[in-house]
Amino acid sequence: MRARELVIAASLVASGCTCATPPPRTEIPTLRVPRASAPPTLDGRLDDATWRDAARTERFVDTMDGSHAQPEVTARMAWDDDALYVAFEVDDALLRCDLEGHDAHLWEQDAVELMIDPDGDGRSYAELQVSPTHLVFDTWFDARRVPQPFGHVTWSSELRSAVSTDGTPNDDAADDGWTAEIAIPWSAFERLGTPASRPSRGDTWRIALYVLDVRAQGQLGVGWSPPLVGDFHVPDRFGRVTFE
Repeated sequence: MRARELVIAASLVASGCTCATPPPRTEIPTLRVPRASAPPTLDGRLDDATWRDAARTERFVDTMDGSHAQPEVTARMAWDDDALYVAFEVDDALLRCDLEGHDAHLWEQDAVELMIDPDGDGRSYAELQVSPTHLVFDTWFDARRVPQPFGHVTWSSELRSAVSTDGTPNDDAADDGWTAEIAIPWSAFERLGTPASRPSRGDTWRIALYVLDVRAQGQLGVGWSPPLVGDFHVPDRFGRVTFE
């Protein structure tokens, strides 16, 4: 991904382009997600038909103010009768995650993150994270950050995932980024007894997507729908996803 950016940048310089920085994006985004004709093969590559036809988000923005920031991230979404499928493409020059074990605190290092509120009531939402070293953290909250400190961590979403890295995590060599594919079964929500445990065509769920990125100057966070505060747990700022 970085190589592509360098080619584009060189072309712009050669053409004398003085491109203005896009204005901050602070509105709550919407996404219309198509039904997949077949489930994707989870192998860390986004080369099958499901991902080619999937809905694509805008580039993620700074979680605090909506400004266009690094890392460069986009996501894709599709669904079928069995699961929600989400893919992240992350441009990352320094892959970092030396944590171990299921439900490790992945938000402290590099990770992709989803928060899903099926019925959009601002309560009862899932938090799911995957690291470039293929660790998973999943939990459930009854309301915003309730119960403390980390929700119902004993709950398992039984998500399936795959990652691929363009580089080697936790060494000093320069990296280029990573990709995560995630399949979240609707049964995860059925077990919790939420009113909307799986969608029908036309239904809208509230979903937030984030990426956490450790850099030399500290950790950065970007999101599809920026919470505009120093906390990702803001359900009324989750994006609106409509299932087609």
